[in-house]
Amino acid sequence: MIACGVLWVGCSSVPVTAPDRDQEPMNAFQRLAALEVSSDRLYQAVMDQADAVGYSHQLEMQSDLADPLQPADFTRIKQSFEGSLKVMLFDLAPANFWEQHLAEHYTETLSLEEARALVDDYEHQVLNSLSRVQDLRKSFVTDRLPDLLPVVRARSQSFEISNVTMVPTLLPGDQVILNRSAYQAVTPQRGNIILYRYPDEEGKLFVHRVVGLPGDQIEIRRQVLLVNDEPVSEPYAQHTDPPMERGNVRDHLGPIIVPPESYFLLGDNREESMDSRFLGTISRASILGQIVFLYWSVDPNTRSPRWERLNQPVH
Repeated sequence: MIACGVLWVGCSSVPVTAPDRDQEPMNAFQRLAALEVSSDRLYQAVMDQADAVGYSHQLEMQSDLADPLQPADFTRIKQSFEGSLKVMLFDLAPANFWEQHLAEHYTETLSLEEARALVDDYEHQVLNSLSRVQDLRKSFVTDRLPDLLPVVRARSQSFEISNVTMVPTLLPGDQVILNRSAYQAVTPQRGNIILYRYPDEEGKLFVHRVVGLPGDQIEIRRQVLLVNDEPVSEPYAQHTDPPMERGNVRDHLGPIIVPPESYFLLGDNREESMDSRFLGTISRASILGQIVFLYWSVDPNTRSPRWERLNQPVH
């Protein structure tokens, strides 16, 4: 069994090296691997080995709940666990990561003719619990997965929301998945919710939404955000106080130009957020990643799970 701790805590590993094969044989193995990944059958094989029950009990102990979990609760936690694993291990994996390593596994086990035959007979193979495809999938999960999991898990991190800055999108007690590799190849986009470290001697962590990109003109007039002179529709924003008079940067700001390699960030809970209105723009170097998924949530006042918030992407 794959313990839940293995899936949620990164560790070191040695990358698997592909055998030296010419391109034509690899194509047959890659096609078979692509079928396994795109059909989610590899993901399901991973889930079949995961310790969802152990994970549920771990959450229960760590969360200091007011009441013990009931049998039906474990089903809901399992669903969220499955969703979070899909995000961490497959959605956030490097491009073609699983296809590549699964194809390498096939090259060590199958001949080219066998691989082609399995591709041609794939739909029949997956219906037979004793088929060669099923055996290969199980051996991959048993033999290769332990070395590969830490490589993928290093790209994500669990993180608990502790303040009201992003209400109503994120609440205190929400536990989310951070995509640490989100901006390795691309830049942050408007609307992304990011975790960053403020560049001062304390280095505090903040969670805010990107509203301004490098070169944008940002202005706030009576709580209305304007980007490049255009008002922005913000259905996610919450205002709890009426607008203050001009001169208060909370409700009136700019216009200012976002510097190169920097971003203007706001909390969704505008009257309760210490963000770029007060801290200034944030450099790309300070950004730690993008928050992408909410897998668990406990109301800090009642110590009860917020079941309706589990298992959903964060936008």
